[in-house]
This record gives sequence, structure tokens and C-alpha cells, in this order.
Amino acid sequence: MAGSIARFVERLQAAFAEAGAEPQQCHYDEASGQMIVGGETTRVVPVAMLFASYAACADEPARNKLIKAAMEAFVQGAADAPSSYADCGARLLPQLWPVQKIVARQVTLPSGFELPHCGLHGEEAPLAASGEEQQLGVVLVCDYVAEGLPAIETPVLSSDLTRWDVSFVQALQKALDNLRAKTKDGPTAEKRWEHHPTGCGESCWKDRFDAARIALFPKLLTARKRPDGAPESGGHVAAFATPSCVLASTSKNALGLCFMGDTLNVQIAAKDEQTKAKQLLSATPLRLLKMKDPLADAKSSAPRHPLQAKASEGFVWKWLPYSPGGPPLRSPGEFSVPVDQGEVDAILNAAEAGKPVPVFTQKATADKAKASKTFASKKEEGNALFKAGEYVKAIMAYDAALEAGAPSDADAAIAHSNAAQALLNLAAADAPRREACAAEALKRANAAAQLDPTNAKAFARCAAACDVLGEAEAAAEFRERQEGCTAADAATRALRQAEAQKKQKELEERREALQAAKKEKEQREALLERERALERERQQAEESKNAEATSARLSAMLGIDPSLASLGSA
Repeated sequence: MAGSIARFVERLQAAFAEAGAEPQQCHYDEASGQMIVGGETTRVVPVAMLFASYAACADEPARNKLIKAAMEAFVQGAADAPSSYADCGARLLPQLWPVQKIVARQVTLPSGFELPHCGLHGEEAPLAASGEEQQLGVVLVCDYVAEGLPAIETPVLSSDLTRWDVSFVQALQKALDNLRAKTKDGPTAEKRWEHHPTGCGESCWKDRFDAARIALFPKLLTARKRPDGAPESGGHVAAFATPSCVLASTSKNALGLCFMGDTLNVQIAAKDEQTKAKQLLSATPLRLLKMKDPLADAKSSAPRHPLQAKASEGFVWKWLPYSPGGPPLRSPGEFSVPVDQGEVDAILNAAEAGKPVPVFTQKATADKAKASKTFASKKEEGNALFKAGEYVKAIMAYDAALEAGAPSDADAAIAHSNAAQALLNLAAADAPRREACAAEALKRANAAAQLDPTNAKAFARCAAACDVLGEAEAAAEFRERQEGCTAADAATRALRQAEAQKKQKELEERREALQAAKKEKEQREALLERERALERERQQAEESKNAEATSARLSAMLGIDPSLASLGSA
């Protein structure tokens, strides 16, 4: 078994210590899922990301290989930014980070070091973490790929730019050139988007730079076309879900935006919160607009920032947070991107019934987001109190979470089920109140089962409460339903795993095909170059032969011995 993330951290620390890192210099921050390795060079280890790969390893040799590769990358410095600018090559690339991540990384850096970055349109740092238009920033990374290790993106720091003797903008320009080349080497124009029947497209590079290329090269979005040829009305809307996933639709495609919101908020964001993978870039969809070019009428000779992408003469592309009918266009007939399962269901129910599709206001969406955040915070507080044995306080925290408003029935079921387990623990510890606690636990667990009939733990806790209350028949019935849920859950997981493996296989086959095509192209170019070299040699030989013949003819005409024609004067 791969074990827990705590055990994984211990293995990393042991391997790092064996490689020469001081144990006291390896600090793991559970909240961020990162380990800071101090010393002459401070390095940040993405523990949460590495653990996902570690847990997926098939056997112990594969896990050992990952640990060794991590040691080489983060102790021996194999993943560090190159010592010279010329050595960066194609490794230097632009990447999108949430502003909060930029701020958090800056805090981990030693005094005097900075993380150079800018906004999506070249806005200067620092970007306001609370500013709605500045949720994403652009950083530079050096891509590092090693066998046995997931790809590592080492951020370029101010010290690297100083050592390279280049400015951030100069390095950014080179990184953009590298990303353009990487984009051209990827899927062809007609295969860059995979479309759902609703018309919502999903980016197909899947190389961790999908979001960066769509945000920084907006024409990749405007060139998107539905394969069925159906026209799309409204402006372009994109959701930068993860570095490898961009969702795109138009502002007047109700079902396309519904699919976008379901994928972004109900699936990706929820899974990211559950797994603590921290892969979510932004839950705020952005609208792509043509805005007047501020430099069009300027008399200044200052060069244009490389991220100020020209849309047409006198106009540039700009990303703004999307809200239906919102500024600056205030266009009628636009639809919402749903933020939770309730809004998704409301949109689908209206569409199926042939009724007007509801449009959710920005305030309502903001209120829901705030409630969802409070719910998550209180639930986590309850979990922490539960682990500490503070069961009464844990129940109060779960109740506070439910009062704030659960994002979905499944979330509410989890809070009720957790409260039920806390009550069962109280029943075991407090004999005089044993039955009273068990009765309340049954009530809470049953509420969880009503809200989410697939929650196996809810039925297990109903059964445990019935055991305490002496209701053997009811306990057996609840356990039977628990077993059904467990079997169904296992089948669903197996199906999802099979689908994921199929998708991974298709992705690998696509990559292999691209690599094969690239290799074939290189071989073809090499063959053509050899043919061209042979042709040049033949031409040179022919020209030399012709020159000799011409020289002989001229010598004959002038009565000069041909053998003397090439002699110079004494």
C-alpha cells in the first residue's frame, strides 16, 4: 500500500536527509500541501501533487523511483532554473497562477527574492488578490520532466533574471515564443477543441499549458468552431478551470454555459476541494472583448507589452469577469454560468419543459459562493474538533455549516452524517445519556440518508445507532442498504477508473502519434537536406567542368597553350 500523505512526507524527508539536506531545513506545510527545503537555494516541493502520483504507482519499485527522482530534483537541484539564459531553451514557458498562489509563494521566499509576474494584459505587479479583474497572473516557469516523476514547473525568480542579465519582459517574450512553437507542434487547428453536444468546447492540448495559451493567445479561442457547423450567438466566454483544461462557449448559448458551470463548479472545483489537489485556477468565467487600444493614438514610442494582444486595427483583446448582461456591453439575451447543482438543475429543468431559462444575478451567485465558503470552513472546523475528541463542539460546528447553507444535498448529508458519528462517540463515552445520544444519532444519520441515498456511511451510522437502541431488525435493514451503496460506489469508481484509463490511453496514443509525425517530419527534412546537398555538389562539379571547358575554348581562340592558362605571373 502506498500509505498516507504523512508517511509519504516522512519518506521524502528521509531521502532528502540521506542526500545531504538538513532535516530542520525541510518544513512541510499541510495547509498549502508544500514542503520548503531551505539551504543555499530555497526550493518548494509540491508534495500534494507528488503524492497523487506516488499513490498511483503500481508497485514499490515505482514508488522508490519517484522518491529518488524527487530527491534529484529538489535536493540536487536538477529541476532548478538553468544557470545561463541560453541553457533555458524550450524549457522556459509562461504559466497562469491564481493571484493568491503568487502571494503565498512570495511569502515562502527568502528576503531579497521576488517572484516576477504580471497581469493577463501585462499589468505590473503587485496584483491585488482581492481585485475581481486580477484573479490570475502570469509567471515564468522552467519545465522539468524526468522519468518516474510528474512534470515539475520551477518558477523563475528575480535572482534568476539577474543572473541571466535579462528583464522580465525579455524573458516573457522568449517564453511566449516557446509556447507558440509548443502550440504549433500540438493538435492541428481542427483538433484543438473537443465539443460537447451543447456546443461547449474543451481544450485538447492537455499539456499543463492549455490555460496559458488560450489566455495569452486569444485568437486560439476566437478561431474555435463547432464541428456540427451550428452558428453561435453572443460573445466568447472561457473558464480557466485547471492548467490543462479550458472550457469555452458563447454568452447566448444557455446549455453550453450550463455544461461549463457543471464541469467547472460541480465537478472540477468540488473535486479539487475534496482532494486538496489545488489544481483549480479560477472558478470565475471570463469574457473576451475587443477594447480600444490605448496605444493607438499615443505619441509615445514605448514598445508594446508582449501581452497586449492586437485584435484588429486600433483594438486589443481584453479579459473581463463574465456576468450575463453585465458591463461594459450590457447585452440582452445572455445566460448564466451555474455555480452549483441547484442552478444546473434549474436550467436543465426549464430547458426540458420548454420554459424560459432562468438567469441568476451576480449578487445571488456571490451570496451562494459566500455561503458555500462558510459551509466548507465550518465543516472543516467540525472535522478538526472531531479528530481532537471535542465531539460536542464538532456537532455545533457541523450545525453552523448547515445553517450557512450547503452547496448541495450531498454536502448537507455529509455534515449530518459526521454529526451522527460524533453523537455515537458521545453515546459510547457517556453511559447515562447513551440511548439519548444514539436516538439523536439515528435522527441525524437518517436525515443524511434521506438527502443522499448513495451515502453508505449514513446507513452504517443508522445501523450503529439501532444497535445501541436494541433495534436489531432495523439495524440489519440499514446494513443491507449500506452494502448496496458500497457495491454501487465500487462499480461507479471502477467505471470512472476505466473511463480515465481509456482517456489516458487515447491521450498517450495521440501524443505518440504527434511524436511519430514530428520524427517523420524531421527524417523527411534530413533526407531532403541530404538530397539538396548532393544536388549542390553536382551543380558545383558541373559548374567547375563548364568553367574548365570555357577556359580551354578561350585559350584555344587566343592561341594559348591550355596547360599555361592557369599559371599566374612570376
